[in-house]
Amino acid sequence: MWLSDPFPHAVIDGLFDDELLSAVLDEFPTAEDHRWQRFQNANEIKLAGTPGMLSHAAVEYFDQLAAKAEWLSDLTGIPDLSMELVGGGYHLIPPGGSLAMHTDFNRSPKSGLFRRLNVLTYLNRGWTDEGGCLYLGADRDVTVVPEFGRTAIFETSDVSWHGHPVAAQTWRRSVAAYFFSPEQPPGYRADHSTVWLGR
Repeated sequence: MWLSDPFPHAVIDGLFDDELLSAVLDEFPTAEDHRWQRFQNANEIKLAGTPGMLSHAAVEYFDQLAAKAEWLSDLTGIPDLSMELVGGGYHLIPPGGSLAMHTDFNRSPKSGLFRRLNVLTYLNRGWTDEGGCLYLGADRDVTVVPEFGRTAIFETSDVSWHGHPVAAQTWRRSVAAYFFSPEQPPGYRADHSTVWLGR
């Protein structure tokens, strides 16, 4: 389940109850909601949720995810994990939207803890679009189709290149959270923000 190449990760279907995820999808904010944080530049075209947007079902999803911290520690071997939503919550990619390959910021601006894991759950039923897939690895070694109920879990590090650089023609919905620990990851050099591949 926990794979090492191109960096430690797992892709799991059915980690969360279908009924719960259906409720999260039913309550997912529309693109017209004024509370979205909107990004449109050379590296990313996306909408990111802001504090206060989460519906009752989404709050339940994140409560259940936070309760999986010990299970995630057992899965990954990373002790003392705790969840934060900084940078997470709802993610909405419009038709033509994309996210260039990158590595993530590695320190929480809220707690100062070290970012160790990304956890993304997809909410797209019957995904057939050739774009919008998550790629793992600088050479796009692993492809994750963003199908409903699929959860991608992967380590955050200076080599955990990921993104969905191939634009889809349909709306792409997901929920995301990140897990942090007081222990620096192996090879930690310095704090940094998002690093874009080739820049």
